[in-house]
Amino acid sequence: MKQDTQPAEDGFKHIIEFWLERADTVVYMLIAVLFLAAAGAMGVYSVVTFFQHITDDFPLDMITLINDLLLVLIILEVLGTVRSYLTTGTTSLTPFLYIGIISATRRILAIGAATTLGHATTETAFRNQMIDLGANAGVVLALAIALFLFTRRVGSDGAVRERWS
Repeated sequence: MKQDTQPAEDGFKHIIEFWLERADTVVYMLIAVLFLAAAGAMGVYSVVTFFQHITDDFPLDMITLINDLLLVLIILEVLGTVRSYLTTGTTSLTPFLYIGIISATRRILAIGAATTLGHATTETAFRNQMIDLGANAGVVLALAIALFLFTRRVGSDGAVRERWS
């Protein structure tokens, strides 16, 4: 009796799996469109804000523009990960390493801007900024090393190498 119900259960599982895969794809596509819209909106906002405030404090405005554009790059890297998943059905570690490097670079830029523009009013605030700067520089270095090692382990064709070259 159990053998008679087995083909029906397998058919039901295939139907459920089919529809779950389709729903998964639809959600990923919706997220991709939203990321694209967010990147476009942030890019436009960054440029418009830069030109609106260009006469206020140019160095700060320029740093803010670069910081905002790095955020757009982060959004586009995440979008690239979603696109990759939609086309291949898999994800990779590499885009997340890039995102981490860009994020830490954004923080370094913000600390540098605050320091240059004299926002560290006390010695303690300056020391805390330098610790933050060093920690983020360490993160960039660690992620860059991880990216180097990962790309040496996984070839440009996506194949995993058995030995280190």
